[in-house]
Amino acid sequence: MEMLALSVLIYVAIGAAFFAHPASPALPDDFHWRSQIGVFRASLPAVLGWPLTLWRFGQTCRGQD
Repeated sequence: MEMLALSVLIYVAIGAAFFAHPASPALPDDFHWRSQIGVFRASLPAVLGWPLTLWRFGQTCRGQD
């Protein structure tokens, strides 16, 4: 059970590192803890689906669209 929990945390951490960021251009207020819920809600699908996004990006780069 411990390995499963660790795997889930690693999966979410990788997705958050890739996709959980405010829209560009970022403002200083975007990084206030109270406004992070909006960023979280907007980026949640990309954070959870990062393997699919990465696979699609790889297919596009190789010209196999």
